[in-house]
Amino acid sequence: MAKQGLPRLLLYKRDASPPSCAVMMLGDMLGLNFEYKEPDLLGLEHKSADFKKINPMGTIPVLQDGDFVVSESHAIMKYLLNQYGGSARERLYPSEPRQQAAVDQCLFFSAGVLFNRLKVVALPTLLHGLPGPSEQQLADIEEAYSVVEAYLKDNTYIAGDRLTIADLSLGTTVSAAQAILEINKDKFPRSYEWLTKLHNEEVFKKINNPGAALFGKIIHAFWQKNKK
Repeated sequence: MAKQGLPRLLLYKRDASPPSCAVMMLGDMLGLNFEYKEPDLLGLEHKSADFKKINPMGTIPVLQDGDFVVSESHAIMKYLLNQYGGSARERLYPSEPRQQAAVDQCLFFSAGVLFNRLKVVALPTLLHGLPGPSEQQLADIEEAYSVVEAYLKDNTYIAGDRLTIADLSLGTTVSAAQAILEINKDKFPRSYEWLTKLHNEEVFKKINNPGAALFGKIIHAFWQKNKK
């Protein structure tokens, strides 16, 4: 439930976008008031001159808080925690240097590796007629799963013993990636258990799980269409 007295924040997002889901989940956890706009990604609205005045990268999500605009989901989440997180900030993004470094490590891996391996399948599928992932693309995603498994070796959650924004980021991306390559629970048991646990969290049930299901529905529909 949104908290009274907080400003209304404008978020450009799509429900099938893992980074958008991560920001929306954090907003829900903090009780923030989001107003939503949904650019037409298939129509390339996010690449238009008007949209690039808001975000020169031409990507979503984008947050507008009054006259302040910030893009890139991890930057948005850190801003929201610093500006509106209150007592939840320390729990979701700890200030202790080693704990924070563990969270940042996972965030950078999510943005720089795993999400890119998802994107190189999704974008050609949606925009260029890709009929399905290549063997190399599947191998690259599986390799990324092995990193997730390693991060979970001594942890209950991805960056420690409690849920942080690293779980929101990686959890949404791994959830969406299941539409391309499901985690082998025998090969990656800790990852499978972690993802199952996240999917049972109320905020994941509310926002991530429907978003990941929508992503999968869209991707598989386009694969069928592109094979014709």
